[in-house]
Amino acid sequence: LDTTYCTSRANRPLALFLRFNHYMGTIIFGAPLLYDETANSFRWLFETFLEAHGKKKPQTLFTNQDQAMDKELAQVMLETRHGLCTWHLMQNGIKHLGNLMKRGSHFLTDCKKCMYDYNQETKFEVAWSKLVIEFNVNENN
Repeated sequence: LDTTYCTSRANRPLALFLRFNHYMGTIIFGAPLLYDETANSFRWLFETFLEAHGKKKPQTLFTNQDQAMDKELAQVMLETRHGLCTWHLMQNGIKHLGNLMKRGSHFLTDCKKCMYDYNQETKFEVAWSKLVIEFNVNENN
């Protein structure tokens, strides 16, 4: 679910429900225009989505870190796993760990490898542990 698109002078958020098919092509399940990004708007959005899809809930929904969205998602779609999209995770990392990305550092490159290159949990864990140790961030939540 992506609500980062804003349209018109009124800056109304366009919420896109997307998924990938087995050919990695994008499928749009819904594209509502919201009035705002309040809890009431997200409740309406999730309830309307479920109504339009015969009450079938997604198994997983990746979103940004909007608190109002999180709150309503937890109430309307209890069984749906909620994950943060990789773009927002990366922006958060840059914001909070920017000091590790200076002067030729390979922190960002290694972090991206952890996010995108490892399909096996054990390989990810090894790479992540190496990254945490090398950049001394084991105490950095």
